[in-house]
Amino acid sequence: MGRLEAARGEIERLIGGAPGTVGLVVKDLGTQQVLEWSQDERFPAASVIKLPVLVEALRQAQSRDLRLEERLPVRAEDKVGGFGILKEMESVVEVTLLDLLTLMVIISDNTAANLCIERVGMAAVNESMTALGLRGTVLQRKMMDMKARERGLDNFTTPADAALLLELLATKQILTPENCDRAIGIMRRQQVRDRLPLYLPQDIPIAHKTGELPEVRHDVGIVLAKSGPVVIAALTKGFGTRLGKGLVGGEASALIAEIGRSVYQAIAN
Repeated sequence: MGRLEAARGEIERLIGGAPGTVGLVVKDLGTQQVLEWSQDERFPAASVIKLPVLVEALRQAQSRDLRLEERLPVRAEDKVGGFGILKEMESVVEVTLLDLLTLMVIISDNTAANLCIERVGMAAVNESMTALGLRGTVLQRKMMDMKARERGLDNFTTPADAALLLELLATKQILTPENCDRAIGIMRRQQVRDRLPLYLPQDIPIAHKTGELPEVRHDVGIVLAKSGPVVIAALTKGFGTRLGKGLVGGEASALIAEIGRSVYQAIAN
């Protein structure tokens, strides 16, 4: 029996009592033990879709199709709502691609994400994810493009896909070791910490990306535990008004935080 088994009962209780759909994959990369619930369920990806954009940008950088130090213009018409600071900064007229990727992940800056998508190409992101075996992941619109969403175009992923992408980064199979470390380093600086990291000890790093829309809360990440890395991909939908009033906090975020606690307690013992 693997060490994750100690978390199974508590996680089943949490998911069974949830007022919506919870998809979860937990994988111990040392023992290869996996716990799964609704792993192939498709969820609106929200800002979790920014991880495939990050990976594709780094892939293109190492193949010299683009340069991380190149500076991209930030025009008034590029600025969109939701999370981020670029929309508020009138004096910022250009930013390096690396800084845009960093802002896209650590504070989920939507303007930065759209500039990155425009630079790397939506089709390139989708082709790369398909080639990696992420069968349920698709990028079909930019951030805050509600007209595209009304036309039925949305971004989707699954817990299994998110977990696979994280595993490929953690095991350095997806990019050069340097760029895998770069991606993980950016994810470790994530500033939204009301989900998977909430109950982790302060000295246990986690490289992760949150996602939120009015109807969803997600968090997917690599817990860099002393006993070895563990991937957790937790996606939720259908919680309705019990999500909370804003885009952080609420019952789904609290549930994901409890999952993080259960997993860590299992692997720390």
